[in-house]
Amino acid sequence: MWLGLSVGEVEGLGYYDFMAYIGVPFFNIGGVPSLDLLAERCGIDETCHVLDVGCGTGGNSAYLVESYGCRVTGIDISEIMIARAQERKEEHPLGDRMRFMTGDAYALGFPDESFDVVLTVFVSQFLDIEQAFSEFSRVLAPGGCLGVNEMYRLESVPGELVERVDEAEQVFRELTELPFSLRSPEVWERGFRDAGFVDVGVEAFEYAMDVRAGLEMVEDMGGWWKMLGMLWKTYMLALRSRKIREKYMRIGRGKDVMLRDKETKKYFGYVLGLGKKP
Repeated sequence: MWLGLSVGEVEGLGYYDFMAYIGVPFFNIGGVPSLDLLAERCGIDETCHVLDVGCGTGGNSAYLVESYGCRVTGIDISEIMIARAQERKEEHPLGDRMRFMTGDAYALGFPDESFDVVLTVFVSQFLDIEQAFSEFSRVLAPGGCLGVNEMYRLESVPGELVERVDEAEQVFRELTELPFSLRSPEVWERGFRDAGFVDVGVEAFEYAMDVRAGLEMVEDMGGWWKMLGMLWKTYMLALRSRKIREKYMRIGRGKDVMLRDKETKKYFGYVLGLGKKP
């Protein structure tokens, strides 16, 4: 039903609901390779029950089921995201290994020790990690793994660039209406340890996009037809709405600073972090 929203209704969507509406399957800047590396480090296999916190439209959940044979439960606070994820489940040949529901990262509706692995991908960077990691630990079985794939910002940003970097964060804070404030790799590691996780490892990766990576990203998004469909939808929406055009422009300015500007992008990247519950 929500697919038939009017332009005015689309204008009123939050950032992630808007991305779900146009069909973006995932958001992590490391793409599928970073998800693979995180899954391998967390030991995900066919015996695991994985909780995907902030599952969005279910793209990463479906990929994990296909590639590793695990069971995945995905939660997201956005009803539109979950509607998209349910559509994916119903169309997927392995849909019986997935379930999706609305949920709150700070108050997971599951009993203690329910999961072997908890993952967040481009989600914990919006959370109070002290509160969230404690709740993630509660639902993990002993020996279970928490893995995160999130953005970072280095602490050593030169003074002349700090204002531009701060403004880029502010753009996404306003667009998402969430407390978007990027942590350094050191702060991410401390968050795991403070929550009581052991065998903690946090590795930082610079964002790099070349022709090969760009082609892989198109494939990850569902191929050229899927990508062209998303671009056409965004173009038509922008053509019909000044408010949506302005939203695109603001997203572009924030991404320029974080991902494309040679002076500033080297201070951003993503971390793969993991820790085990004792």
